[in-house]
Amino acid sequence: MLPRPGSKTRSQLWRVSDGNWLQRDDLLATEEPMEIRLLAGGERKTLSVTMRTPGSDFELAAGLLYSEGIIPDRHAIARISYFREPYLTEASRYNIVHVELVSNKLPELQSLERSSFTSSACGVCGKAGLESLERRDLRPLPPGPEIAQEVILALAAKLRAQ
Repeated sequence: MLPRPGSKTRSQLWRVSDGNWLQRDDLLATEEPMEIRLLAGGERKTLSVTMRTPGSDFELAAGLLYSEGIIPDRHAIARISYFREPYLTEASRYNIVHVELVSNKLPELQSLERSSFTSSACGVCGKAGLESLERRDLRPLPPGPEIAQEVILALAAKLRAQ
């Protein structure tokens, strides 16, 4: 079983200092998609997919519901949990949050619908569900071109000149 993603991911990077290349470890902020689903009276509805740094998922979901006016206060929430189904991959285990409402029916969500959406983001936020991303059959890009060290070292001077 994979561990729950944290807010940081260990990575290796290259640093150039005085013309020398140094490799070192660093920590990067983790970013993963999270689908928020509402449950009430036996009904279930996906509210949103958003990118987030894992860690405070339940608080993020509750805060979104409150800030969007879907719930009046914290007492409208009966329970928040991760969605666990056998068909989910290990990597998806903590990316779907269920918010069960005290109400016996789902609230009106039409006010949240947008007729168009423009963003410079990666395209995950606002999707109807995580499954819509998986159906696109996206693969990682192959390794890019290699750039000579001299070119990289000369870039700062060229930028200053411009």
